[in-house]
Amino acid sequence: MSTVTSLHVHHPRKTHSTEPSAFDWLRVLVARITVAWQRRKTERMLESLPQEIRKDIGWPTTISK
Repeated sequence: MSTVTSLHVHHPRKTHSTEPSAFDWLRVLVARITVAWQRRKTERMLESLPQEIRKDIGWPTTISK
C-alpha cells in the first residue's frame, strides 16, 4: 500500500502594504497556470493506469460504448 504525503511550504507574511501591486495579476496568472499544469500532470498519470485500476478507483474510462 502506498501513501501520499503533502509538503507544506511556508510563505513568509507580507511586510509591505496591503495595497494591490501592479503585478498582482501576473502572480495570479502564474498561480493559475501552475495549478492547471499540475492537474493535467495528475490526469495524465491516472489515465496511464490500466483500465482495471482506473475502474477500481472510480476514474472514468476513456473507452466509450
